[in-house]
Amino acid sequence: MEETVIEVDTSRRELKDFLYKHWPETIEIIHGLKLAKELNAKVFTDSSWPDVKTVIYTYKEGEIPFIYPFGTDNSKTVAIVKSVIESHLDKAQQPMIIGCEEVFQELNKLGMNQKFSEPGIRYVYTQDNTKINRPALPEGYEIDSIHSSDIEYVATRSGPAKHSLKMKEIIMHFIANYPNVAIYCTTTEPPRPVSYIVSSGLGCFYHLFTDEEHRGKGLATIVKAELMEKILAKGITPVGYIAADNIKNQRISELLGYTKTESLVVNSQL
Repeated sequence: MEETVIEVDTSRRELKDFLYKHWPETIEIIHGLKLAKELNAKVFTDSSWPDVKTVIYTYKEGEIPFIYPFGTDNSKTVAIVKSVIESHLDKAQQPMIIGCEEVFQELNKLGMNQKFSEPGIRYVYTQDNTKINRPALPEGYEIDSIHSSDIEYVATRSGPAKHSLKMKEIIMHFIANYPNVAIYCTTTEPPRPVSYIVSSGLGCFYHLFTDEEHRGKGLATIVKAELMEKILAKGITPVGYIAADNIKNQRISELLGYTKTESLVVNSQL
């Protein structure tokens, strides 16, 4: 039986308050509601307020629809996701879905054949102060945003983007439209980016990377701290997904005031 899908007013204060109180791990959706007008986003639920058990948030990054599903019943949630994709999205565009692994398993039961990434751990910034401690920038480096001439170079070095043109386009879109940070080595001519990080429209971190020969100098900590300050200045709580085996990135996050949540997050592979 096809699930009823209701598009809701993204400005509803009570929906934001409900999610924050009862579903704290919907922080990306909470951000999304705050930024809904800016991102031209849409929100769908399974029922009229306040009997909501599923919330689907969708917006576009460039030409790619992003979908954040959350619900208390995975099978019902994915039925609504499927309905949203079939009825409200351009059929020629494959969406990027970001959620728990169980949601993808249920989607595949419905024949949607979603390939998804290895699970990552969600880290949320929780330190309640405005001063972020970070190492001093070593001599021979300068910190900046990613230069327009370096966007394609940086995007291509993203692991997923090496094998997917769509992922490369998404990373390039992030760099061109949202806060990002790079450290440039000034001993080369012209200076080149050797450590960098980007963010999405919802304030989620992506693509933290430092060239191997420049590691061990605190550069990754510096770029992440700088980007955190930029996102916090927008009134958004920084969030990141870190691979379970990326212990170094996890330690950097914890040093900077992030808290690891219980949930594991995966995304569809484009």
